Parts: sequence; structure tokens; C-alpha cells
Amino acid sequence: MIESATFHVISTELVVGSFALAGLCFVLHSFVSMRKPKTQIKFVLDATAHVALLFGFLALPFAILSGMSASPSGTHTSPLLVNKMLLSTGGGGLALGVLYARWKMYDDASSMHLHNAFGALSTACMLLTASLGGTYSRGDSFTESLTYVKTNTLLMPTWMSIAVIAIILAALLFRRFSAVKHG
Repeated sequence: MIESATFHVISTELVVGSFALAGLCFVLHSFVSMRKPKTQIKFVLDATAHVALLFGFLALPFAILSGMSASPSGTHTSPLLVNKMLLSTGGGGLALGVLYARWKMYDDASSMHLHNAFGALSTACMLLTASLGGTYSRGDSFTESLTYVKTNTLLMPTWMSIAVIAIILAALLFRRFSAVKHG
């Protein structure tokens, strides 16, 4: 049987590699779209970015769950591990939003660049998460200058979380009863 720490390393490499490929393709897709609007490489970059993002998104739960079980003291004991959880779930949420919006998006150049920016932001969340993992396991990473992330966790107060949930539910409810046809 494979240990949870070993499985975490494998699943994390799958997530980070997939998200890195997706982020690179999102950035290149925006650059190519600015120079040559109709080329075959634009289609290839778009398809590669979204397939890599989907693969990384599907591997993400395995990395999160194996990371939680591999931590000797639990994920809630260290601000660094809590920040890793927040960043990875935030990046996963952005990835899900990008994948969902891909099938709803038209060929509008301004929304395409915004879409690529959110895809790249999702990649940035995952790469920062991986770098914090290097800080936790080896004591060194690219985030050595971010000392605040190691010692503090930015969480919303309870009242703000409830307000955000109420706003989201109201928006979903009003969308259902709206006279305007939505997507």
C-alpha cells in the first residue's frame, strides 16, 4: 500500500504540472490573439489550456485529501497549512469557474483576455500553494520573503461570511425569477 505522503507528492506534481501548463497556454493564447486573431496555434493553445486545467482540477481533491492525511499534526495547527488550503481551494474554485465559463463564452476578444487572466490567476494560486508546501516540508521556497503567510491566516469574520452567502443566494434566486433570459 502506498503511504499518504508519497501519494501526496505524486498527486501534487500532477496538479502543479497541469496548472503550470494551463497557465503558460493561457498567457500565450492572449499574446497570440493580440498579434494574429485567426490562427491554428490559437485553437491549440486554447484547447491545451483547458484540458490541462481540467486534468489539474480533477487531480486537486486527491492532493488536498492526501496532504491533510500526510500532515502529522493536522492542517488546522499551522497558519502555513491553513493558507495552503485556502489558496488551493481558491485556485480550484477559479479553475472551475474558468472551465464553466469556457463553454458559455463567445468569441469576444475582451472577455477572452479576461478569461485567460482568470486562468492564469488560478495557476498562480496553485504555484504559490506548491511553493508554500516546499516551505513546510524543506524549509525553503520562492516564498521566503512572504513571512506574513507563514505566521498569519487571513480569514473573514463570521458576519462577513454570512453576508457573502446571503448575497450569493439572493443573486441565484433573482436570476431564477428574472424576466431577462440568462446564458
